[in-house]
Amino acid sequence: MKTDTSDDFQFSLAGRVRNLGFAPSPLNALFPLFEAIANAFHAIEARWDREATAKGVITVTILRSSSDDENPPVAGFLIEDNGIGLNTDNWRAFRTADTASKISRGGKGVGRLSWLKVFQNTHVNSSFSEGGSTLHRSFDFAVAQNDASPLIGHELRLAGATPTIGTKVRLEPYVQSYSAHCPRKVDTIAAHIIGHFLRNFASYEVPSFTLVDRAERISLLDFYSSNVESDTPETLKVVLEPGEEPIDVDMYHILLNKGLRLHDGGKHWNLYVGDGRVVRDEKIDNQLGLGYIGENSDSVYIGLVSGDYLNGHVNQERTNFTFREDDYRSLHQAAVDAAKRHLAPYIEQVRTKQAGITSRVVRENPQFLAVASNIPAFVEEHLSLNAKSEEDIYIELARQRRRKQRETKREIKALSAGNASEVVDRVQKVASAINSDKKASLAEYVVKRKEILDLLDSSLAYVDPEKRDYLREEIVHDLIIPIRSDGEALDYEDHNLWILDDRLAFYSYLKSDKPFTTFLTDSDSTREPDVAVVFDRSLAFDREGTDEPIIIVEFKRPGRPNYSHSDNPVTQVLEYVNIMRNGGAFKDRTGRFRKPIPPSTRFICFVVADFTPKLVEVVSMSIAQNKSADGEGYFGFSPIHNAVVEVLPYNKLLHDARLRNEAFFAKLGLN
Repeated sequence: MKTDTSDDFQFSLAGRVRNLGFAPSPLNALFPLFEAIANAFHAIEARWDREATAKGVITVTILRSSSDDENPPVAGFLIEDNGIGLNTDNWRAFRTADTASKISRGGKGVGRLSWLKVFQNTHVNSSFSEGGSTLHRSFDFAVAQNDASPLIGHELRLAGATPTIGTKVRLEPYVQSYSAHCPRKVDTIAAHIIGHFLRNFASYEVPSFTLVDRAERISLLDFYSSNVESDTPETLKVVLEPGEEPIDVDMYHILLNKGLRLHDGGKHWNLYVGDGRVVRDEKIDNQLGLGYIGENSDSVYIGLVSGDYLNGHVNQERTNFTFREDDYRSLHQAAVDAAKRHLAPYIEQVRTKQAGITSRVVRENPQFLAVASNIPAFVEEHLSLNAKSEEDIYIELARQRRRKQRETKREIKALSAGNASEVVDRVQKVASAINSDKKASLAEYVVKRKEILDLLDSSLAYVDPEKRDYLREEIVHDLIIPIRSDGEALDYEDHNLWILDDRLAFYSYLKSDKPFTTFLTDSDSTREPDVAVVFDRSLAFDREGTDEPIIIVEFKRPGRPNYSHSDNPVTQVLEYVNIMRNGGAFKDRTGRFRKPIPPSTRFICFVVADFTPKLVEVVSMSIAQNKSADGEGYFGFSPIHNAVVEVLPYNKLLHDARLRNEAFFAKLGLN
């Protein structure tokens, strides 16, 4: 067996190309084009030096497939320049992977490998002057089998009689996986080219540059200029690490017409440039919170960031920077802050709108007064510029209120620590916070009452004015107390019995539309009072040695015209009293004994109905025949039942409830 003693290092170009990080995408489908254009820029600079902008010429022709489409698929590109050409030095550099020949211009020596990755073939023609003669070089460039040289059919000869110095690069056809990703519209391709070389266009350091698509010719510099509303340069000093010296960064603030929007999926972007080309971009729509801007509200913002520090930290594929991600985040934050300063007039408009929406939300939800007493300060400190809707702002108000409540609780727990003077100050601070929050909670409850009364008012109107039909009493009933509800499952905020009497808000046991058998220990009656309430002694009618009253409420359908002595509502509620007195004690949902009903327990009964002539007739012949002081209702007392009965019309119920709450409504400006 023969031993291999060779010390040659083997290099697989096919493997190198295969491992390039170019997943198929619209941007990567155009990346070889960008590299060819960059080579053209470098060649023109090498030939014309300071006159490059005045004398240089670049032409990019879009090569399309045969198709009847308005924009047939792109098959490739032809890039022509009048640069220095592939002379002996440049040819040697071209044949050397990872060459350093253009390192001073930001070249990495790997750009042409993207041609091998994305296109099946590249054909190059180049004319150049050397040794007093004009020579012409041509070859194909493609991945060959068995890792053979990718330079195919190379030919070097004397140029013709009227040679044109420069290079033509024909990238065609696409590798199939990339073909479908190439944009078809010429304006889109133009925008991508300008976006990639935006640093050059923004500084107008561009030679004559034409994009050709069939019969259409577009001057890219004119295309850029006609779409730029403004471009303003600025130098930033950015501290990447605390304690370090700041780096100098150049930034262009550019307003582009939305027709030249460089990226899909966003309006406003920061672009980070290394060696004259965009290496990284980041959408900043959320940070700015702006729609289209500019004089006619039809422009987008581009922040173009460049500088020596970025030039020195570009990876070889020019797809990212090599400095730490934390450094990039610091740089990006500084660029976003600079963008906000530049766009301050537009951002101020957003803040003004946010303040208006916040005022409206707080006015409708005064529980947030404690966290937004100073609305401009709240907007500036807590709202992102992207918070546009009432829901967004409501959520942030709720978040800040919750945080303030938690902070207050932590302060309360920490009161025991610290010296006496500190404790006094902290107590005052905590007391102030609690007072503000409780006021806000009270305001929230008052607003809720106003909304409920407005809804009740609407519920009492005709549901069909032409037929003079009213809503069923269940609708009104459910607004005041949920039908078939069990009081043990209801919180204070879950019912609105305060509409009848403010004392009814403080109950300890309640049944609504439940048969008596469900809550009386010795009753077999299946009749159902609308609402039965037992008050807690500590909360109402607290007289020594007596029991608190039991409340019964009966709702009648709004607009009901037919009543008779047999269904007199006053008689009906007194029958409920008898049933409850004979029924023994209240029992809870589990059947356990809850509260006995001694003979001394008084009943207070409410009947709520629309007053029709027939109802007035039957009520006036009952124990509730006495008119109320305002003449709008009736009341009476039955000694036998130890029960007070009050008959109220719906409009009086609503009017009295509004009257009791009027001062609160006025204080909050809710009238």
